[in-house]
Amino acid sequence: MEDATKITLILNGAAADDDDLRQVVEQLRDDGYEMEVRVSWEGGHTKMFTEEAVDAGVDAVIACGGDGTIHEVVNGVMHREASPIIGGLPYGTGNDFLTSLNIFPRDNPEQLLGWLQTAPTPIDVGHVQLEDRYFVNMATAGVAAEVTSEASQQLKDVAGSFAYFVRAIPAAFDLPTRQARINAEGLDWQGELAFLFVGNGRQSGGGWTLCPAARLDDGFLDVVIVPEMPLREMARHGRQMVRAESTGDFGPLIYRQVAEVEVEFGDDIPLNLDGEPVHGESFRFSIVENALRFLIPPVS
Repeated sequence: MEDATKITLILNGAAADDDDLRQVVEQLRDDGYEMEVRVSWEGGHTKMFTEEAVDAGVDAVIACGGDGTIHEVVNGVMHREASPIIGGLPYGTGNDFLTSLNIFPRDNPEQLLGWLQTAPTPIDVGHVQLEDRYFVNMATAGVAAEVTSEASQQLKDVAGSFAYFVRAIPAAFDLPTRQARINAEGLDWQGELAFLFVGNGRQSGGGWTLCPAARLDDGFLDVVIVPEMPLREMARHGRQMVRAESTGDFGPLIYRQVAEVEVEFGDDIPLNLDGEPVHGESFRFSIVENALRFLIPPVS
């Protein structure tokens, strides 16, 4: 990994007592790396720790947590001029982003030792103008966002990714659709919206592949519009879409790849960014190409 010697590991609470991870830290120190370990117990701490690490001139920041931890690290880096290498080990609930990179919770954290010997991969990052927020995986609105924002942390701790299903099943039978208008190059849609997915990555919600054609380095956001329709029809067209290798129309479902997209709602709604909620009536999404250098394990 180039000549990186200064590394900050930022752990969420679930990773703090992991003996295997402690052994990895000790091994890295024995190998000559200058290691700093920070533990985040509250929202916002990870972003603050990341900003402090970047300001101190670290070479790499490793996020040991879930999608929310990755999200805060990305925002901490993107709001600074310097751009250290980023990596991640999955210690969260859904771990959608890392899972999509073939980094799984069941794997030993010793894999990090090997990644540090490889070159990082440039990846794109999504941006939302509201609150000047960045996302590396996916933004969701509609039932998907309602489900994530309502799934309490206690429920997530007990049920894991099944928490999303616990909330989604009753919500799916009473879809709270939203009036929306969505504009992008070659796209002008208006109507009752059940789901909206804006993906830099491919999956969300604890393993659901929602943007199957998404790539982290293609310079596009994948936009999926799911209008109001009967659940049976939604499921049928949705199965077609998630199996597709390219974008297009799948019945009334619309799937496009764009560099920018604007979404307007009639009232204040929750938007989910990598598992973290924000609220607003209108959102402008754009892609920032080659914004980060990420440690991605080689495909075996």
